[in-house]
Amino acid sequence: MRPHADRVQAAILRAVAAHLRNFAAELVIEELRCRDWASLTLAGGRHELDIRLNGPAAGAALAHLAAALPEQDIHLPGHIMAELVVEPTAHDAAGCALTLAALVIQD
Repeated sequence: MRPHADRVQAAILRAVAAHLRNFAAELVIEELRCRDWASLTLAGGRHELDIRLNGPAAGAALAHLAAALPEQDIHLPGHIMAELVVEPTAHDAAGCALTLAALVIQD
């Protein structure tokens, strides 16, 4: 994994964890991915973080993350968060799974 990817994904996960403090939900990291991204004038990375929320408040925590996280200004030194999407992928009795898809460009 690229060094900048570690820092970007860690910042996103810290933001998620901060939002979960008020919910009875456990954060489980399932997979982290990053691939290079570029346009004619910009360069960066497309990050995908597969996570799971377990516990009695997982559904409420997911709803909160979907509403609040894309609007949050996540501090990324040397980078700009261009887009952050919360994509629910599965629900079961134990909790829910989701993918965080982020487009981050170099500042």
